[in-house]
Amino acid sequence: MTLPVAARKSLKMMKGRGARVTVAVDKGAVTLALAGVTGGFRVSPGGQLELGEEARSVLQTGVGRHYWVELRDDQGMVTLHPFT
Repeated sequence: MTLPVAARKSLKMMKGRGARVTVAVDKGAVTLALAGVTGGFRVSPGGQLELGEEARSVLQTGVGRHYWVELRDDQGMVTLHPFT
């Protein structure tokens, strides 16, 4: 999947640089937060991210595999909610 620019800004990613994020699945949604240098999943400078099986299956439950993005700039988190 590719994170939109607004999501990358919420995660405090710097332009042209990749990052690492933690992925948590809770209550039918996937939450991403910036991780340390070695932890979590890699996000490319262009925002491409490969999710683990559990998170991917949650997002695939949405109608047409679509999801909406909740941005929490103040917390540096992004939550992905599948459309139902």
